[in-house]
Amino acid sequence: MKTQRIIRYGLRDLGRHRLRTFFMMLGTFVGVLALTLVVAIGQGTRDSVMGNIERMFAGNSILLSAGGGGMMGGPRAEGPTTTLVMEDLDAILSTVPGVTVYDPMVMAMEREVVYQGNSSSVRVIGHSENHEEVWDRGVSRGAFFGSAEVRSSARVALVGETLVREVFEGADPIGFQLRVGTVPFEVIGVLDSMGIDPHGWDRDNEVIIPVTTMMRRVMNIDYVQSAKMLVSDAGELDGAVTAIEDLLKERHALTDGEPNDFSMITPTQVQEMVGSMNRVFTLFLPLLAGVSLLIGGIVVANLMLMGVNERRSEIGLRKAVGASAGDIRTQFFLESALVTLVGGVLALIVGAAVLWFISMGMEIPSVMPWQAALLGLGAAVTVGIAAGVLPARRASELDPVTTLRE
Repeated sequence: MKTQRIIRYGLRDLGRHRLRTFFMMLGTFVGVLALTLVVAIGQGTRDSVMGNIERMFAGNSILLSAGGGGMMGGPRAEGPTTTLVMEDLDAILSTVPGVTVYDPMVMAMEREVVYQGNSSSVRVIGHSENHEEVWDRGVSRGAFFGSAEVRSSARVALVGETLVREVFEGADPIGFQLRVGTVPFEVIGVLDSMGIDPHGWDRDNEVIIPVTTMMRRVMNIDYVQSAKMLVSDAGELDGAVTAIEDLLKERHALTDGEPNDFSMITPTQVQEMVGSMNRVFTLFLPLLAGVSLLIGGIVVANLMLMGVNERRSEIGLRKAVGASAGDIRTQFFLESALVTLVGGVLALIVGAAVLWFISMGMEIPSVMPWQAALLGLGAAVTVGIAAGVLPARRASELDPVTTLRE
């Protein structure tokens, strides 16, 4: 049988059984759509997180945290560690060779901010005037506060883009007042956008105020939770870490064998964490692809097997008038491949639109990465070939005499 005739028969049968064709296409569509979206969003989120990690932890930086456990002065069982104070940081700056600048930090995870009846729960963070230099994050509008505002515990604030959008409804917030709890602040700048940080927090949904203001007016404390320090040369990093540890042990009167009431994170540790995250993504995405292919293939194969049973008489008649087993197999392979390919292409089109929509609210690419598109098309073709094997074989093996008697 000529190839053109096989194609014509295949298209005719697909059109004749529209409902079954639709569900076959839907099975592929859902699987490929889920696969491409998760890959695209996962890749975009990973790239954003990795970029923020590299930006936060330059090769010459040290993150010092209060407490012997987690980052950012995480509380221990008996409460927050209160032993890391500004005087410790001044002592490090003046006595540890290579340390050139530091930026202390005090953070409140959930504080209500209010502007003209609009409110939101955000992170409020106290930093020094060195924040721009140490963390490589400035302002897109307005100006950062300086040493004068830090010394005077000024009530000035920098806000993130998410806060501008949700609380100020997109209007320029500079010069206006918002309340953090019960304390009023004047907005003097809008922070550069940073997206999602390594902990999954939206860095654009936060308020930065002078660290002294945070300590005295907002939290009423006399200690800091953490500080990031820069060393003049990356080669001095290990020596600086050792010197800081010795100095703080002495200042905090820690005896030999007593656990530290502080912890430090270096770029080497961060690189190990990044490598671990990459390995998780590398293992997870192939697993996801396999599950998506399996589900789509099972749906398509079962529907095609139903089609074989429904078309037994038709297949028997065609074999009786000269169609070979190879012709029947080719037609079923063609139907399976065509339906799954169309479903895959539609999934890519819809996925690109969904991705563009999601990108307006998340730090991910607005265009589908070519890797995700190729993976989606490859998945569709694979599903079509795999799902058509058993139905094509079963259809080609039907005995025309038996089927015509039924």
